[in-house]
Amino acid sequence: MIRRADPAWAWMGWAFASASLLAAIILGLFGTGEESIRLTIRMTARWSFLFFWLSYVGGSLAVLFGPAFAGLARQRRQLGLAFASAHLVHIILVIWLGFLIGQVPLSGRILYFFLIALFLAYLLVALSFGAGPRILGALWRPLLLAATSYILIAFGRDFVEGALDIGHHGRSYAVEYVPFAMLTLAAIVLRTAAFLRRHFHLHAAAA
Repeated sequence: MIRRADPAWAWMGWAFASASLLAAIILGLFGTGEESIRLTIRMTARWSFLFFWLSYVGGSLAVLFGPAFAGLARQRRQLGLAFASAHLVHIILVIWLGFLIGQVPLSGRILYFFLIALFLAYLLVALSFGAGPRILGALWRPLLLAATSYILIAFGRDFVEGALDIGHHGRSYAVEYVPFAMLTLAAIVLRTAAFLRRHFHLHAAAA
């Protein structure tokens, strides 16, 4: 009996390739200096975030708005793995920048904050091919929620801080972050609204 190939691998390959192409285009246009690499780091982070955002809110959109988003909800795992794959390009660029400037781009508590987010992201990847539910059982879903929420907060901290950073980098730099800061806040609203709708629906059904 032939085992059906996991479609997540195709998603991961496409996501990595698309992030690599995005990085190649930016570096090809603007060169490989420090500022160009920093720009590419920002752009690849936003690109991978779009995969993450769709994975994070896909189920909530289906709960709130019905069958139109059912297909998206079914692809949550693949989208989450695509995020992790695309984000590898971002990580490679951060390491490259570190070598270029001769130091780790971040330091102190903020470095550990983001390292925890990275650890959680790739822990989920390791557990997402069947090991998570099998090993953790009922704890898998709470871990998934806690880890993805932490990752959202990590993205949100960067996006909201960038959107508010008008004085240091200028208005145009801050405006670049505004849509992604809004998406982060929207994700929290959507997840909360979907939770409340399921909660009250269950109570209404039980009454």
